[in-house]
Amino acid sequence: MPYDLDDTIAAIGTAPGGAVRGLVRITGPQTLACLSACFSCHDDNDLSLSTLKAPVVVLGTIRCESPNSQTISGCTLKIPCDLFLWPTDRSYTRQPTAELHTIGSPPLLDAVMNEVCNHGARAAEPGEFTLRAFLAGRMDLTQAEAVLGVIDARDQPSLDTALAQLAGGLSQPLTELRESLLQILAELEAGLDFVDEDIDFISRSALHDRLAEAKQTVAATIQQMANRADTVDLPRVAIIGAPNVGKSSLFNALISSEQQEVRALVSPQSGTTRDYVTAVIQIEGMPCEIVDTAGQEATLAGESIEQAAQKMTGEQSRQANLRLVCIDGMAADSIEEIRRMFPVDSYLVVRTKADLATDSAPDDQAISCSSVTGAGLDTLRSRIREQLMNTLQNDSGTVATTSARCTDSLRHADESLLRSLQLVEHSGGDELIAAEVRGALTELGRVVGAVYTDDVLDRIFSQFCIGK
Repeated sequence: MPYDLDDTIAAIGTAPGGAVRGLVRITGPQTLACLSACFSCHDDNDLSLSTLKAPVVVLGTIRCESPNSQTISGCTLKIPCDLFLWPTDRSYTRQPTAELHTIGSPPLLDAVMNEVCNHGARAAEPGEFTLRAFLAGRMDLTQAEAVLGVIDARDQPSLDTALAQLAGGLSQPLTELRESLLQILAELEAGLDFVDEDIDFISRSALHDRLAEAKQTVAATIQQMANRADTVDLPRVAIIGAPNVGKSSLFNALISSEQQEVRALVSPQSGTTRDYVTAVIQIEGMPCEIVDTAGQEATLAGESIEQAAQKMTGEQSRQANLRLVCIDGMAADSIEEIRRMFPVDSYLVVRTKADLATDSAPDDQAISCSSVTGAGLDTLRSRIREQLMNTLQNDSGTVATTSARCTDSLRHADESLLRSLQLVEHSGGDELIAAEVRGALTELGRVVGAVYTDDVLDRIFSQFCIGK
């Protein structure tokens, strides 16, 4: 995504399709010049846009080429529109910004877009308006993610969560905490600068209390995220496949690092699992619900427990965001049939029992792993996270995405603060304590976006639609 803030960008800001009203949004240094070239005010005195210093609504028309100009030579349209203009940096992006509200006809909106692009603007990338708001300091990274949550909220609880996050419910206490830690760091470093003067800028007891309070805030935020993950719809991963193919063993292997009390029964006898078993785990920092299902038989006759289990397995598979389709690593199974059964990107094929396979696995893009030796499990976890992230981009997994990005950083910050407290309690040197405080500040900076990398921004803002 381009980060050139000197560009003027434009996009259609309403949903695709016809409507009574539609809008084209523009922002950037050349917004006023672009409008002056194609917008006319209804006022006979022709208001000069360049002289405006406050937000204003102006009624007028925008001149643009007809959508059928290839067949009607020289045809120019005058489309009525209301111009909502923020001419200074007091806007969403802290740049001159305008919205052209007009008839919601897709061809007319396309014509308006073409016109503004012909006069100095370029088509915006997905999320570029909110990216500019973030880069300009209008919001932090968690609030930018909350904008996506508001747009994509599917129910009232999801909307409430996103609005609370947008209002600073997550970032405000962390921003205040960063300010407190910066003050602690300044006092520690001042003491190091004047070590020969025997000046005590902060007492050990005060330092301990303030660090303990900081750690308590971080721990409470981690718990808040964990509680939120328990109360919202988490991405669901269903393990499916034939009986005795190793599904339950794979389930147990994936949750073992979480020290879950839930365990699936494992037996060499086919059909041991009659019900489904679930557990909430973290896959490389991303919370998700993993489901172990009953084995799927090709045919089942009569009303039986097995048949009920089959129906339940089918239901869990349909509800899943991702399916781990297990096939026996010792068998020469083909995945072509699996590809016909499930939509693209909705499944991963897993060859289980890799420790028992005598021949090398076929090159069919299946993931070979062993629940006994652990071989291939790290690769599987990475692929699960990657696939879920792709799914969340298309299915509005805002809370899960924010949690996945922030939880690891908060955990590292918590560990740094714990080490700093231990150093204080054991009379460690101020330079060591300061190093741990710096580490905590860096991790907290990643959460709110004071510290970021281009790939993090790309991953977040690529989930937005164009015009937001």
